[in-house]
Amino acid sequence: MLVLTVFAATMALAMAQDCSSPAGTRASFGAYLQCIKEGLDADYGNYENEIREHSKKAATACFASSIEEGNQKDRCVLAASDLSHNAWDKNGPLRECSICRTFAAGAIKAIKATPAEDQKCIRTEVSKAIAREAAYCLQKKIPNFAGVPEIPDLEEGSFQYKDSVISSISDHILIQSRLSFCGERKPQRAASTRACLASPFVGYLSGHCKVLANCDAKFSGQCAQTIPATRKATCECITEARDDLKKRIGSIANVFNDLLSGGRGLAIGSANKVDICTSQIKKQMVTPVNDWVNVIDTALSSCIRNKPAGQNLAMEALLNVGCRKVIADTTGAATSQLKTGFDFVNNLIDAMVQRSGRFCGGSHCLQG
Repeated sequence: MLVLTVFAATMALAMAQDCSSPAGTRASFGAYLQCIKEGLDADYGNYENEIREHSKKAATACFASSIEEGNQKDRCVLAASDLSHNAWDKNGPLRECSICRTFAAGAIKAIKATPAEDQKCIRTEVSKAIAREAAYCLQKKIPNFAGVPEIPDLEEGSFQYKDSVISSISDHILIQSRLSFCGERKPQRAASTRACLASPFVGYLSGHCKVLANCDAKFSGQCAQTIPATRKATCECITEARDDLKKRIGSIANVFNDLLSGGRGLAIGSANKVDICTSQIKKQMVTPVNDWVNVIDTALSSCIRNKPAGQNLAMEALLNVGCRKVIADTTGAATSQLKTGFDFVNNLIDAMVQRSGRFCGGSHCLQG
């Protein structure tokens, strides 16, 4: 038995070192991702604490704590105390939208109540969609691209630390919301603050950087150059897909504005205006390889075994309710509130995608 185990390990290592062909590179990159997962799994709690604590420290380093300091340093303003409450609290970015706070709080409660197996199932389905986006992009970057390997579940250890995970996601939402608010008024300040957040201080996420360096060191020969290059291209594609998805969700507000102004062929008094509104929003969420509304609805319907009584979790149903509210509203308040809600969803999804890119590293890993 011992001989068979040693033989299997030797064969796996040999396969992981083959970067002489597209198929070999794909298998080797898959082994590289698995190496990172094993590194994170070995001490998930500390790596999760590092994300949360370093995120707060980065905000302190890169944002100004007052308007006066912001004017002096040309930085966006976010005081440390702003991160002491959750993003869905009454003083957060949803403060003008009570229905959004109710929905967000309900979503967080549902996440906490969802069993570990169901959460893993949802992450797996979303990871497949992210891999499809990355593969579509990589075909244009890498000649004879053989496809993205199965992405291991880097968040498998998260269930045990779900309160910490939710806290770090809340911080991400608050930081991104403040950057968006700042960017609408002072684009240059937002740009300089974002640049700082990419590499905010020496030692930023150093624990994660060591995991990456450890796995990099396992490859030699041709793979020593090919695997880092593949990782870089994959991460660039994930970032492009992330930015594209943010733009798509951000443009949903335009659908509501067009609806109210009679654009997109939405005739005043049209009996099927709600259906047209829902359809137009769904179109915004379709990429060359994914229908994101369908991806999310399929994941929720197939993965959540005990669905909340009397609650429809489908995104399409939520879009339908949103469209009805906008059409029935004559004050413009519903459109404003739904924009706030979609901005929140946008930053929530962005936080999830960012976490899936733990294997990317960055300029901060070259410091110190």
